[in-house]
Amino acid sequence: MKKLLAVLWVLSLTACASSSGFNRGYLRSSLGEQQKEITDSDIKKALEAKAQLPDPFKMAIYTHLDAWRVNCNEQDKSELDLLAGNLIAAGVVSDVIYINSSMFEGKGHAAIRLAAARAGADAVLMVHGAGTSDRYNNALGATYFLLVTPFFVPGTVSDGLFMLSASLWDVRNQYLYLSAEAEGTASRTGTAVHLKDHQVVSEAKTKAIKALRLEIESQLLSMQ
Repeated sequence: MKKLLAVLWVLSLTACASSSGFNRGYLRSSLGEQQKEITDSDIKKALEAKAQLPDPFKMAIYTHLDAWRVNCNEQDKSELDLLAGNLIAAGVVSDVIYINSSMFEGKGHAAIRLAAARAGADAVLMVHGAGTSDRYNNALGATYFLLVTPFFVPGTVSDGLFMLSASLWDVRNQYLYLSAEAEGTASRTGTAVHLKDHQVVSEAKTKAIKALRLEIESQLLSMQ
Protein backbone atom coordinates (compact mmCIF):
# COMPACT_ATOMS: atom_id res chain seq x y z
CA MET A 1 0.00 0.00 0.00
CA LYS A 2 2.81 2.42 0.87
CA LYS A 3 4.54 1.68 -2.44
CA LEU A 4 1.31 2.38 -4.31
CA LEU A 5 0.85 5.73 -2.54
CA ALA A 6 4.46 6.63 -3.34
CA VAL A 7 3.94 5.88 -7.03
CA LEU A 8 0.72 7.93 -7.12
CA TRP A 9 2.50 10.82 -5.43
CA VAL A 10 5.29 10.81 -8.01
CA LEU A 11 2.75 10.65 -10.84
CA SER A 12 0.96 13.70 -9.41
CA LEU A 13 4.25 15.63 -9.41
CA THR A 14 5.05 14.77 -13.00
CA ALA A 15 1.49 15.09 -14.38
CA CYS A 16 2.01 18.64 -15.69
CA ALA A 17 5.10 18.07 -17.81
CA SER A 18 4.51 21.12 -20.02
CA SER A 19 2.95 24.55 -19.71
CA SER A 20 -0.75 24.85 -20.52
CA GLY A 21 -0.68 28.67 -20.53
CA PHE A 22 -3.28 31.07 -19.14
CA ASN A 23 -6.91 31.40 -20.13
CA ARG A 24 -7.13 35.18 -19.95
CA GLY A 25 -10.67 35.23 -21.31
CA TYR A 26 -11.97 33.02 -18.52
CA LEU A 27 -10.05 34.97 -15.89
CA ARG A 28 -11.35 38.29 -17.19
CA SER A 29 -14.92 36.99 -17.13
CA SER A 30 -14.58 36.21 -13.43
CA LEU A 31 -13.82 39.84 -12.57
CA GLY A 32 -16.65 41.78 -10.96
CA GLU A 33 -20.15 40.71 -10.10
CA GLN A 34 -22.41 38.36 -12.01
CA GLN A 35 -24.00 40.04 -15.01
CA LYS A 36 -27.71 40.83 -14.82
CA GLU A 37 -30.25 41.18 -17.60
CA ILE A 38 -30.24 44.73 -18.98
CA THR A 39 -33.51 46.48 -19.82
CA ASP A 40 -34.32 49.58 -21.85
CA SER A 41 -35.08 51.31 -18.57
CA ASP A 42 -31.52 50.65 -17.38
CA ILE A 43 -30.12 52.16 -20.59
CA LYS A 44 -32.39 55.23 -20.31
CA LYS A 45 -31.30 55.75 -16.70
CA ALA A 46 -27.62 55.53 -17.66
CA LEU A 47 -28.06 58.10 -20.45
CA GLU A 48 -29.76 60.50 -18.07
CA ALA A 49 -27.00 60.29 -15.44
CA LYS A 50 -24.66 63.28 -15.38
CA ALA A 51 -21.26 63.90 -13.82
CA GLN A 52 -21.75 65.71 -10.55
CA LEU A 53 -18.63 65.24 -8.46
CA PRO A 54 -17.60 68.15 -6.22
CA ASP A 55 -14.04 69.39 -6.58
CA PRO A 56 -12.37 67.86 -4.65
CA PHE A 57 -14.52 64.80 -3.89
CA LYS A 58 -14.55 62.17 -1.15
CA MET A 59 -13.74 58.70 -2.48
CA ALA A 60 -14.51 55.27 -1.07
CA ILE A 61 -12.51 52.20 -2.11
CA TYR A 62 -13.83 48.64 -2.23
CA THR A 63 -11.63 45.68 -3.21
CA HIS A 64 -12.56 42.08 -3.94
CA LEU A 65 -9.99 39.48 -4.98
CA ASP A 66 -11.03 36.08 -6.33
CA ALA A 67 -7.96 33.89 -6.00
CA TRP A 68 -7.17 30.84 -3.91
CA ARG A 69 -5.19 31.71 -0.75
CA VAL A 70 -4.43 35.18 -2.11
CA ASN A 71 -5.63 38.27 -0.25
CA CYS A 72 -4.60 41.89 0.07
CA ASN A 73 -1.42 42.27 2.12
CA GLU A 74 0.36 45.27 3.62
CA GLN A 75 2.29 45.97 0.42
CA ASP A 76 -0.94 46.04 -1.59
CA LYS A 77 -2.55 48.30 1.00
CA SER A 78 0.43 50.65 0.75
CA GLU A 79 -0.21 51.03 -3.01
CA LEU A 80 -3.82 52.04 -2.32
CA ASP A 81 -2.63 54.41 0.41
CA LEU A 82 -0.16 55.91 -2.07
CA LEU A 83 -2.99 56.36 -4.57
CA ALA A 84 -5.04 58.15 -1.92
CA GLY A 85 -2.13 60.35 -0.85
CA ASN A 86 -1.22 61.38 -4.40
CA LEU A 87 -4.82 62.25 -5.29
CA ILE A 88 -5.27 64.26 -2.12
CA ALA A 89 -1.97 66.09 -2.72
CA ALA A 90 -3.10 66.91 -6.27
CA GLY A 91 -6.37 68.34 -4.97
CA VAL A 92 -8.51 65.78 -6.81
CA VAL A 93 -9.73 63.99 -3.69
CA SER A 94 -10.47 65.45 -0.25
CA ASP A 95 -10.50 62.16 1.67
CA VAL A 96 -10.38 58.40 1.07
CA ILE A 97 -12.17 55.72 3.07
CA TYR A 98 -12.13 51.94 2.74
CA ILE A 99 -15.32 49.91 2.79
CA ASN A 100 -15.80 46.14 3.02
CA SER A 101 -18.55 43.53 2.68
CA SER A 102 -19.36 43.64 6.40
CA MET A 103 -20.92 47.06 5.73
CA PHE A 104 -23.23 45.80 2.96
CA GLU A 105 -26.97 45.27 2.87
CA GLY A 106 -27.69 43.04 -0.10
CA LYS A 107 -25.37 42.34 -3.02
CA GLY A 108 -23.98 43.98 -6.13
CA HIS A 109 -23.21 47.57 -7.09
CA ALA A 110 -26.17 48.99 -5.21
CA ALA A 111 -24.98 47.48 -1.93
CA ILE A 112 -21.48 48.89 -2.45
CA ARG A 113 -22.82 52.32 -3.32
CA LEU A 114 -25.11 52.30 -0.27
CA ALA A 115 -22.17 51.47 2.01
CA ALA A 116 -20.15 54.27 0.39
CA ALA A 117 -23.04 56.70 0.79
CA ARG A 118 -23.35 55.89 4.47
CA ALA A 119 -19.65 56.63 4.82
CA GLY A 120 -20.23 60.03 3.24
CA ALA A 121 -18.42 59.34 -0.02
CA ASP A 122 -19.22 61.08 -3.30
CA ALA A 123 -17.82 58.26 -5.48
CA VAL A 124 -16.70 54.70 -4.94
CA LEU A 125 -13.76 52.97 -6.62
CA MET A 126 -14.56 49.28 -7.08
CA VAL A 127 -11.52 47.08 -7.59
CA HIS A 128 -11.96 43.42 -8.58
CA GLY A 129 -9.17 40.94 -9.14
CA ALA A 130 -8.65 37.32 -10.09
CA GLY A 131 -5.53 35.21 -10.38
CA THR A 132 -4.36 31.81 -11.51
CA SER A 133 -1.18 29.76 -11.86
CA ASP A 134 0.33 27.45 -14.46
CA ARG A 135 2.50 24.72 -12.93
CA TYR A 136 4.70 22.46 -15.04
CA ASN A 137 8.05 20.66 -15.06
CA ASN A 138 11.27 21.75 -16.72
CA ALA A 139 13.99 19.42 -18.01
CA LEU A 140 15.08 18.54 -14.48
CA GLY A 141 11.56 17.29 -13.78
CA ALA A 142 12.47 14.11 -15.64
CA THR A 143 14.35 13.04 -12.51
CA TYR A 144 11.16 12.97 -10.45
CA PHE A 145 10.68 9.26 -11.06
CA LEU A 146 13.17 8.90 -8.19
CA LEU A 147 11.16 9.32 -5.01
CA VAL A 148 13.70 11.56 -3.30
CA THR A 149 14.42 14.07 -6.11
CA PRO A 150 11.16 16.09 -5.78
CA PHE A 151 12.51 17.30 -2.42
CA PHE A 152 15.72 18.90 -3.67
CA VAL A 153 15.81 19.05 -7.51
CA PRO A 154 14.43 22.35 -8.95
CA GLY A 155 12.47 20.67 -11.70
CA THR A 156 9.19 22.56 -11.31
CA VAL A 157 8.13 25.94 -12.70
CA SER A 158 5.16 27.96 -11.49
CA ASP A 159 3.92 30.93 -13.53
CA GLY A 160 1.41 33.30 -11.96
CA LEU A 161 -1.01 35.76 -13.55
CA PHE A 162 -3.20 38.27 -11.76
CA MET A 163 -5.71 40.54 -13.48
CA LEU A 164 -7.41 43.59 -11.99
CA SER A 165 -10.24 45.83 -13.10
CA ALA A 166 -11.35 49.07 -11.48
CA SER A 167 -14.28 51.41 -12.00
CA LEU A 168 -15.19 54.69 -10.34
CA TRP A 169 -18.94 55.22 -9.85
CA ASP A 170 -20.94 58.18 -8.61
CA VAL A 171 -22.62 57.16 -5.37
CA ARG A 172 -25.77 59.19 -6.09
CA ASN A 173 -26.63 58.32 -9.68
CA GLN A 174 -24.23 55.52 -10.73
CA TYR A 175 -22.47 57.68 -13.32
CA LEU A 176 -19.27 55.94 -14.48
CA TYR A 177 -16.25 58.25 -14.28
CA LEU A 178 -13.49 55.83 -15.25
CA SER A 179 -12.60 52.22 -15.84
CA ALA A 180 -9.13 50.70 -15.83
CA GLU A 181 -7.48 47.31 -16.17
CA ALA A 182 -4.04 45.98 -15.29
CA GLU A 183 -2.29 42.66 -14.96
CA GLY A 184 0.88 41.31 -13.40
CA THR A 185 2.89 38.16 -14.00
CA ALA A 186 5.48 36.29 -11.98
CA SER A 187 7.45 33.05 -12.29
CA ARG A 188 9.44 30.90 -9.90
CA THR A 189 11.42 27.70 -10.27
CA GLY A 190 11.89 25.27 -7.41
CA THR A 191 11.40 21.78 -6.12
CA ALA A 192 8.06 20.06 -6.59
CA VAL A 193 7.57 19.76 -2.83
CA HIS A 194 8.50 23.28 -1.75
CA LEU A 195 7.35 25.50 -4.64
CA LYS A 196 4.06 27.20 -3.66
CA ASP A 197 1.73 28.37 -6.44
CA HIS A 198 -0.17 30.84 -4.28
CA GLN A 199 3.06 32.71 -3.47
CA VAL A 200 3.72 33.20 -7.18
CA VAL A 201 0.15 34.42 -7.76
CA SER A 202 0.54 36.82 -4.82
CA GLU A 203 3.72 38.24 -6.38
CA ALA A 204 1.87 38.76 -9.66
CA LYS A 205 -0.97 40.47 -7.77
CA THR A 206 1.41 42.97 -6.16
CA LYS A 207 2.73 43.96 -9.61
CA ALA A 208 -0.79 44.28 -10.98
CA ILE A 209 -1.93 46.56 -8.14
CA LYS A 210 0.99 48.92 -8.75
CA ALA A 211 0.20 49.07 -12.47
CA LEU A 212 -3.48 49.68 -11.72
CA ARG A 213 -2.65 52.44 -9.25
CA LEU A 214 -0.60 54.28 -11.89
CA GLU A 215 -3.39 53.94 -14.47
CA ILE A 216 -6.07 55.26 -12.08
CA GLU A 217 -3.86 58.19 -11.08
CA SER A 218 -3.26 59.07 -14.73
CA GLN A 219 -6.95 59.03 -15.58
CA LEU A 220 -8.12 61.02 -12.56
CA LEU A 221 -5.40 63.65 -12.93
CA SER A 222 -6.32 64.10 -16.60
CA MET A 223 -9.94 64.79 -15.59
CA GLN A 224 -8.97 68.04 -13.87
